[in-house]
Amino acid sequence: MNMRAILSGIVIGLLAAPAFPHDRDPPEPQSAQERAQERLEREQERAAQRAEERAARFERDRSRIEERELREPAKAAEDLAKLEADRAENEAKAAEDAEKAEADYEKDLAEAAEDELEDAAELAEQSDDDRVERGSSAEIRDIADGERAEHDERGYPVRRGEVFALDLPESVLAQIQRSGYRIIERTRLEALDRDLLRLAAPGGTSATLARDRLRELAPGATVDVVHYYGMDLTAGSKPHKAREKVMPTRANESFSVGVIDTAVVSHQALAKARIIPWSEGATPQAQARHGTAVASLLASAGRPTIYSANIFRGPADRPYTSAEVIAAALEWTLLQGAPVINMSLAGPRNAILDRLIRDAVKAGKVVVAAAGNGGPTAPPSYPAAVPGVIAVTAVDKDRRVYRLAQRGKHIAVAGYGVDVLAAEAGGNLARFTGTSFATPVVSAWLGRCRATGADASACRLLLRKAAKDLGAQGFDETYGFGLIE
Repeated sequence: MNMRAILSGIVIGLLAAPAFPHDRDPPEPQSAQERAQERLEREQERAAQRAEERAARFERDRSRIEERELREPAKAAEDLAKLEADRAENEAKAAEDAEKAEADYEKDLAEAAEDELEDAAELAEQSDDDRVERGSSAEIRDIADGERAEHDERGYPVRRGEVFALDLPESVLAQIQRSGYRIIERTRLEALDRDLLRLAAPGGTSATLARDRLRELAPGATVDVVHYYGMDLTAGSKPHKAREKVMPTRANESFSVGVIDTAVVSHQALAKARIIPWSEGATPQAQARHGTAVASLLASAGRPTIYSANIFRGPADRPYTSAEVIAAALEWTLLQGAPVINMSLAGPRNAILDRLIRDAVKAGKVVVAAAGNGGPTAPPSYPAAVPGVIAVTAVDKDRRVYRLAQRGKHIAVAGYGVDVLAAEAGGNLARFTGTSFATPVVSAWLGRCRATGADASACRLLLRKAAKDLGAQGFDETYGFGLIE
């Protein structure tokens, strides 16, 4: 459906409702078997409702025909015969639908059992010493080892002996310098009207202790350590080769999206896209697989202008980035005027990034982030769980949630993100899996919405309205409000 047509159908009364409540209590998590049973029961309930409607319609039509029987006996007999034939055809179709629902239920149960066996096999292959709690700090603990990272109280890697702060008053700055803090870099964030300071901790002081002391010295300021972030929690399964040579396109509308990710390289799947790279992220050895795949999914949804901010560095097998680079990339995308910002990264909560992202949302931008692939029991990842961010989970072609997708009351919507066809940086196409690859589906939808002139609030409400309900009826912590196609 054309985005302008969707906008024209907005229900004004919906504007009074919160779009994506982070504070509502979701239902208890369901097993795959319970979700399959719930889908079957929902289909059966809908089938019963349709049957009642057909029976009522049949009785109304037959009564109208019988009223004409004395005046037009031949025509009435013909119409009654046709009505009975239509009824028989509808009943046969209803029986076929019921059989299909039962078959789908049996398939869901079989696939759920297969997934459980696969998970058990993966765990069995790991020794007790090698097992890592999915979605936890242990999964990214060793990134940035080359920079001699420290670790915060939760075990997440942080830059050694360094903190950063927003909007420190000059009087406080002078005081903390007397206490041994040294300014490394001072950056003016014009788009958000903020001053960002990177500070070296007093000699011999750990980053976490320096943060805590600085918070005491400047209680009104936003202060935190400089966290590192990797691809581990969002990249999902390794891509595998695809037979297809061309990606399908679904729309031809123009829109703009900022992409904070790895680099994006030239590819035939990006022929319709206009790529504008961030000069500070254009390093010769920049990793490009993840960002190129994400960009190609945006390109398959229209004719996008993509403001590409590469934030990653380090080895090809485990690239990483840091909080101050993410902050700089966010500033750049905002200065470009990108109305929607796609962030396919996940990691620990950071007070500075929280504040800047919430500032961007307050300024009328839409921030979309991958929910993460730490597994259904993993804690929420950030920036997806930052209030105001649209967190996206992934489903497969049968609309079942990706088994490693993280869950929670912050999940907004779902997109197709299992075995999706996307561009491989080497020039071919591949099949990618993970919440990262569902996120651009939603970003493109919102980008097209913003291109119509609608503001962020209207587009967020329209997104909720367009979502196709999955799982438990209404909002749930697995699918959010439902699937965006």
